[in-house]
Amino acid sequence: MPPPPPRPRLAPNPAAIIHAALLKSSPASLPPRLSFNSLLAAAAASPHPRLRSLVLPALALAHRCPAAAGPLDSYALCSALRHASAPEAEPLHAHAARSGWLGSVFVSCAIAAAYGGSGRFLDARRLFDESPVRNAVFGNAVLAGYVNAGKWAPLLEFARRFSELRLQVDGYTMTAVVRACGELADADLGGQAHGHAIRRVGAVESDVFLTSALVDMYAKCGLVSHAKRVFDLAQQVNAVGIDVVLWTALLNAYGRHGMCKEVIQIYDRMVASGVRPDELTILAVLSACQHAGEVVKGLHYFESIHEDYGLTPTPDHFSCVVNMLCRAGMVIKAWEIVTSKGCGGEFGISTWVALLSACCDCGNVELGRMAAQRAIELEPNNGTIYVELSNLYARFGLWGEIDQLRELMKDNGLEKDAGLTWVELSS
Repeated sequence: MPPPPPRPRLAPNPAAIIHAALLKSSPASLPPRLSFNSLLAAAAASPHPRLRSLVLPALALAHRCPAAAGPLDSYALCSALRHASAPEAEPLHAHAARSGWLGSVFVSCAIAAAYGGSGRFLDARRLFDESPVRNAVFGNAVLAGYVNAGKWAPLLEFARRFSELRLQVDGYTMTAVVRACGELADADLGGQAHGHAIRRVGAVESDVFLTSALVDMYAKCGLVSHAKRVFDLAQQVNAVGIDVVLWTALLNAYGRHGMCKEVIQIYDRMVASGVRPDELTILAVLSACQHAGEVVKGLHYFESIHEDYGLTPTPDHFSCVVNMLCRAGMVIKAWEIVTSKGCGGEFGISTWVALLSACCDCGNVELGRMAAQRAIELEPNNGTIYVELSNLYARFGLWGEIDQLRELMKDNGLEKDAGLTWVELSS
């Protein structure tokens, strides 16, 4: 008998796939009848990574089986692009080009944002230049790509074209421009940008991000008094002056110039005024305590992260307080912190080398050896580690350990450079 004909395979329904996943995660809040476009938007905005991972495969399936999903619109494409990386955005870009959706400024803007978010500013700029429809949001998406890539001079060059292209300059535009001026440390250009922002945006002080960028820009240009003036004006004009983002910008401005006592005073004034600090604010004051040698205050601020504000200390907080303790010679306390369960053990090489150096200063061989082991695990070819540990061994006459250390250096392919002396001979 001839074999039976193969059973027809039913094409999977992309809407059903996402609908079933949404029902498992939040069945009570999901209406019984939703279009594929709405389901796609709900999955893209979901806090669950598994749901977000379904967006792009479902959209690709909808492209292959349009009858199962129904007509797609720009809303669906923008929803899918909202959380897409550059590689994920490429097939959607190709589909949008084939289907004519690049004529929608919303879709083009979403693609440019996906490229820019991954640092591919040239792709975002090329898309902008080739697009038949442009607006200020599209232009700002390209600016964001330059910001993410750290391309400050091209950013300013592109921003100058806004007036030529008749694009509306807004607070986001000027925040990117002011930030570029700060990174280039160009005080003259930064002052011009500040004046342009006042003329084009209006109430600069009501935009906390623009105001914070101005404070940061003036500080990077060495004009701390100008940064303080911008901060004071923001406080006088309206309530934006009490925003923690602006306070943090001012703390970093003083900290960047080594004015650590002022940072601590400003932080205490901020807390007394009722502003609740965030992780970045506390990191700024911890860094100031580290450089000023204010160990007692630094430990108090460190403990307040969880006890007073219910925040979780980050590895940067732990590294900062460990370096502070090492500078004060409190290596045992520093070791207790780096080995505590709450820190997560995610310390960089600088923290372990600082701990090793502090052990050398106070003569703690055992802790120095363990700190060196952690540092070597991270960077086995870092010669500084071996030099510090060798000096610690030599201080106590541990020549056998020094010989073992030299063997380890050879195993890792490290050799001590021979010293050279240059002598100038007169003719």
